[in-house]
Amino acid sequence: MGTAALGGLGQLVGLTVGSLIVQDMLHGRKWIGTANAAASLGTALGALTLARYVQRSGRRIGLALGYGIGALGGVVAVVAASRSSYPLFMLAMVLFGVGNTSNQQSRFAAADIATAERRARLVGLVVWASTIGVVLGPQLAAPAGKRFSWLGHNQWGGAFALSALAFGIAAVVLLVLLRPDPLDIARSMAPPRTAAENAEPVDVWALLSHPSVRLPVITLTINQVVMVAIMSVTNVHLRDHGYSVAGVGTVLSGHVFGMFAPSPITGWLCDRVGRIPVIVGSCFLMVTGALLAASANPLHHGAMITALFFLGLGWNGNFVAGSALVTEAVTAHERPKLQGVTDMITYIASAGAAISAGLLVGTTGYPRMALIGGAIALLAGVLVIVFRRVAAIPITIPIAAPA
Repeated sequence: MGTAALGGLGQLVGLTVGSLIVQDMLHGRKWIGTANAAASLGTALGALTLARYVQRSGRRIGLALGYGIGALGGVVAVVAASRSSYPLFMLAMVLFGVGNTSNQQSRFAAADIATAERRARLVGLVVWASTIGVVLGPQLAAPAGKRFSWLGHNQWGGAFALSALAFGIAAVVLLVLLRPDPLDIARSMAPPRTAAENAEPVDVWALLSHPSVRLPVITLTINQVVMVAIMSVTNVHLRDHGYSVAGVGTVLSGHVFGMFAPSPITGWLCDRVGRIPVIVGSCFLMVTGALLAASANPLHHGAMITALFFLGLGWNGNFVAGSALVTEAVTAHERPKLQGVTDMITYIASAGAAISAGLLVGTTGYPRMALIGGAIALLAGVLVIVFRRVAAIPITIPIAAPA
């Protein structure tokens, strides 16, 4: 929970200004989505790479390595912003995205130590801990930039300097304090395996062919695509309507509050009424948020915060419920590989969504782009209902009686 707060801070401070840096470098809005796209690509590559370290060495080493690479990306972003080098900044964002991999994978460390009847609640607690960092992050982007500009550097580089510091501290804390390793606890709770079974490679593609695995993977992917498509261009949309960086940060804080703060309640709902009902309801919350974003007057501060709060709230339900389903679908031995591939698929798709959103907002405008996101979320809700029936997954998950 502690490193999730630090990781959330590191991620959001940088992402608050990433698109703005690209807009200033390229003098236009057409390619503003490439900043988030590069970060998403880094998260995807990190998910697949770090899964191998987790499988072999446990969560502690894998998560710390990801945060360390993210800190390096923050440092490179500072240099790129000072030199106004777009290629170097894209490299920095890829490295920076690996830090987000560890932030995302931390929820699975909580899932490792939980029994089925409490798994979603523990995942929700770790996701909730990120609230501290992700809400503060956008608010700190402007002050960090001002302090950095006093030193004669590009002001936006200050945000990434703060991100590098937060990621670096998270890496050290994990290395020193995450003992025993959560994955060791999960394996000790699982039925004994022979040496031959442990040596057998995990066939992820065979796992993905199973309906109980495909449903949460598809849900998590669409969930991330819709959120990233809208949010990757919202900061530029607001600045074009006269918002200061501090004003943009306030709106983004409302969004990320919806993304993370309700997690304990979401986890409780998942454990009590079932994962699938929460996913379906969350899809329709995202539709509501997208419709409000498309119709809101951008000059109306409260309307934009409300729209993006609903978008974040829908993302939260899908994220917590989908993460619990991915964990429950396979054995402890198979989890790290499947979880890594799931995040890889999710963030490759969101990288495409970020680029597409930048192109769409430059041609059709922000409202139509938000409506497209809402239509995708609506389709996802309908498909989950249909896919649940095909997969013969019950609408509720049996829960053991409380102690």
